[in-house]
Amino acid sequence: MMQKNAISRRIAAVRVKPLAALVLTLAIMLASVTVPDAEAGNQVRLWKHRDQYVRLESQDRGAQPSGPNDHPVTLAPERIREMLGSLDVRYPKRDKIEPLFTSSELNTLQDAVSKGLAKATAGQDVTFAIVGIHRGLMSFSHDRSVTTGRIFFSKGKLNLILGRLHEEYNEEEDRRMHPFVPGRRKYKAPRSWETEKPYEIVKQGGVALKKQGDIERYDWLMLDPDPKLWKAIRAEKKAAKETAKAAFQEASQVRQKSAEVSAEQERLRAELESLKKDMQAIKQAPAVVPAATQASRPEAGDSVKVRLRRLKDLRDEELITEDEYRAKRQEILDSL
Repeated sequence: MMQKNAISRRIAAVRVKPLAALVLTLAIMLASVTVPDAEAGNQVRLWKHRDQYVRLESQDRGAQPSGPNDHPVTLAPERIREMLGSLDVRYPKRDKIEPLFTSSELNTLQDAVSKGLAKATAGQDVTFAIVGIHRGLMSFSHDRSVTTGRIFFSKGKLNLILGRLHEEYNEEEDRRMHPFVPGRRKYKAPRSWETEKPYEIVKQGGVALKKQGDIERYDWLMLDPDPKLWKAIRAEKKAAKETAKAAFQEASQVRQKSAEVSAEQERLRAELESLKKDMQAIKQAPAVVPAATQASRPEAGDSVKVRLRRLKDLRDEELITEDEYRAKRQEILDSL
């Protein structure tokens, strides 16, 4: 019996050793994974909130060696907001234009990006991952979405390379396994099952798309920093909004008047139907001589007698002449 127990212990030990080796291997792998740290290496934290961040980091590697950025550069937060806030995106599957960034996202980006560009070296970019509420873009159960990107100033333009754009945000995900990757200089073509670009930036003055050879990057934007240009664009968009608002109000008034006309037409149709029913009832009813008509003849005769007697009394009392009496009497008799 003791020998049997010893054999069982040996078998268990043999089974445990591979499991222990697997656990040890996983522990070593996890220990070797470098979690992005805003203070590590060339990364400098500019802003952070849970998974979200804005930071400085080294330029990424592109298809071709990247030249140095024109850093540091001074762009006021208001200018950053004007440029980023004027960008709109259109999705092929929806005939609707959406703003690239929400007002809340711009509140964070304008200060952090401005600060980062002023501190950046020629070999650094400003990268970000920011979460906002873009209703109608996500599923029914989620309305928060994440946008990531890379910003730098080069050749007189503010460059924005988008990574994720309005993708569903799951705060339960482990960022070590699912990191927020900003845009990259190296072009990544649409996936094989995608028949078209996942989105397109609405073209407007001051915004151009980067060309790499024969490829026009739908995810790489170059923005002209001229403040006069963005002031004009803002005024144009404001005028367009006012026009759209006025058109909407006019359309609402037309719909209201149309509804009132339809209600009046319905009321008239109801009255007409009621009249038709009344006429039909009159046609189908038997002809009956009203009692008042039947009694009218005696009443008319009685009235003539009364009038003749009164006329005779007037003559007898010499209130009228004989000629007047005869003329009036003849008139009463003619009325019979």
